[in-house]
Amino acid sequence: MYAYTDHSHVSCITPYRYKRVSCTWYSPVPPWGQAGKLGRGGGGEGRHEALEAIAVTKLWSVARSAASCSSTSTASRALATTAHQPFDSVDAALRCAAAAMGLLTWLGFRRRNQFESLTLLDHMLSSPLTYLVDRFYHLVLVLRGSPFYPPRGKAAIRVVCIADTHDQLVSVPVGDVLIHAGDLTTDGSAADVQRQLDWLKSLPHPVKIVVAGNHDSYFDARSRSADDVRTAAKLDLDGLLYLEGELTVQEVKGRQLAIFGAPDIPECGPENFAFQYTPAKQPWLSKVPPRTDILVTHGPPKHHRDLGIGCPHLLREVWRVKPRLHVFGHTHWAYGKESVYFDGMQVAYERLLSRPRRGLLWDLVPNESWLDMAQVLLHGVHSVLWKWLMGGPGSNQGSLMVNAAQMHKNSGTVRSRAVVVDM
Repeated sequence: MYAYTDHSHVSCITPYRYKRVSCTWYSPVPPWGQAGKLGRGGGGEGRHEALEAIAVTKLWSVARSAASCSSTSTASRALATTAHQPFDSVDAALRCAAAAMGLLTWLGFRRRNQFESLTLLDHMLSSPLTYLVDRFYHLVLVLRGSPFYPPRGKAAIRVVCIADTHDQLVSVPVGDVLIHAGDLTTDGSAADVQRQLDWLKSLPHPVKIVVAGNHDSYFDARSRSADDVRTAAKLDLDGLLYLEGELTVQEVKGRQLAIFGAPDIPECGPENFAFQYTPAKQPWLSKVPPRTDILVTHGPPKHHRDLGIGCPHLLREVWRVKPRLHVFGHTHWAYGKESVYFDGMQVAYERLLSRPRRGLLWDLVPNESWLDMAQVLLHGVHSVLWKWLMGGPGSNQGSLMVNAAQMHKNSGTVRSRAVVVDM
């Protein structure tokens, strides 16, 4: 559903032999959504490699979506025509491979779509070394402790973060600032949105921030329903601060807090989804004011609590501004919080995750990803040693990213799991 370029490295059964090939996708959806244009990577074996790349393209699309066997027929005919092989033999090979992938997905060993977390098998097949370094990176974050503490001599400001309530109610802890990072509803009608707004109004928090999500169609005139347009429906936002590319400065407990909110999100669905943008029209260039303390968006930045579908342009903006707290939602399966320090370890980590996955066996062959992994390890060890041998408790000067999705995975049911941050 996201427009992007993905480099996929996979092993596949073809009519010729087992072969690992490199494919580059250019598609308005991820490669498992539909087949895109195929560009070959670094090969010189002529027709055989081109044929195998086509096989991988079609098989990947079928296997990742766990499609029925009949859906491989078109791919089989195209492959058989190119290979001058009998259609039945090609079709049977693709069907068997697709059935095996479908069975693994049905058994829960592989994820069903890009909105779910990768399983252990997914990680092992794509890049086991990247997975291990990712675990090390998050262990280091734990060992480094809290990324920041409230300023000495001043009362802490308690920020309560939620998102993705989808028409449902959750228990919300008391606090000074309440943030809802979008997807208040599922259908996005004015009536549904108003019910959620009325619930937020009833909560006791002195400052209440609301940002729309892609499901909150009413807020975007381009995606507003015909009924809401016909009836000229209006919302009552009294008592709430709705932010749509705006900064608000609030005085809380004698301290000023600059909060910027924006609902923009990479294209991810039909036209009735709100505030979508394509990579060519991304809105993030110098959009967030440098003085921002809290950034609220609906979508996540790339590589952080995003299931791999976050926005790289938003990530660059976060690096530029370095807000103390970034609150978002959208990817239900990636709920949680993660410290960021904008240091060498994070640079190497994000660069590693941006590289193509090489697969289970080829991951063990020396490549440029190994340099990124080594830098993550070295910077990680150094940061922990400096923290506990030199800096001591309270020495951190980092930020916090919070995925506050209340919807439990894709179950359709919310859980009361608001994230509380003391600033």
